[in-house]
Amino acid sequence: MKATLFPPASMRRLLPEQKRRAAPWIVGLMTFVSLVVGVAGLAVLGAVSDLSSSAAGRWSLQVTGTPADAARAEAMLRSTPGVTEVNRVPDAELRRTLQAWLGPAAQQLDLPLPVLAEVSVVGGGDALATELARRVPTARLTPYSAELAPLLQTLRGLAVLVAGLLVVLAAALAGAVTLAARAMLDTNRSTLDVLHGIGATDAQLLSLVQRRIAFDVLAGSAAGALAAVAVLVAALIPARGLLGGAAGAPALAAGGLALLALLPLVQAVLATVVARRALQQALAQGL
Repeated sequence: MKATLFPPASMRRLLPEQKRRAAPWIVGLMTFVSLVVGVAGLAVLGAVSDLSSSAAGRWSLQVTGTPADAARAEAMLRSTPGVTEVNRVPDAELRRTLQAWLGPAAQQLDLPLPVLAEVSVVGGGDALATELARRVPTARLTPYSAELAPLLQTLRGLAVLVAGLLVVLAAALAGAVTLAARAMLDTNRSTLDVLHGIGATDAQLLSLVQRRIAFDVLAGSAAGALAAVAVLVAALIPARGLLGGAAGAPALAAGGLALLALLPLVQAVLATVVARRALQQALAQGL
């Protein structure tokens, strides 16, 4: 095994050194793209987690009836066990929202405004919503999670798309490295034929080509990872919420970042293994 991974220096000198090889550049580019896509996926998952946790236990009260209906609905909620908070939206704020849509006329028109309030409920709120609708027909209590469901579903779909892109990139990387390995065999066909003719085994020839491919893959992965880190740090430092979860922004999970840090190494190992299998098949078929 050691001889396969580390052939003697005397044999390594027999394989001409190629100064310009495409494999490191291809691997570096794909590693860069994979890391950027992976960080985007982590940001999406962080947004889903933050939105889901912030919506838990929060309900929206809407009363379209008379002020007496609103007062009865608020009184019922405040007296219900499990309701920890009822924050009514001021009418002035509703007027400002209307003004954004209707302009200055919103302050002059005598428009009926619904009563809106944010309600915090500990435990199940479905029964409370049903009871409130029974007692005050013009009142409606809806969970924030229901309002956010379409957005969360879209974000989860984006996360699945990111995972699929990472799989496609890994497959493309393995294919590119395999093509580079076969090209190296074709380039050094005459040298390998001579070595094979003087008694070199397939395992020894494989070790020569595989070692160079492995170094190309590792060098490209390292360069692509460093470039991705530099770009991501420069892009994310202004948006500190993504890094630290400040200001309610989605934070990148430390565990997810740790797994993402292993992505270049995993891709490099996968590409090397696939290239080794392709080289074994080529040598078995007589190059």
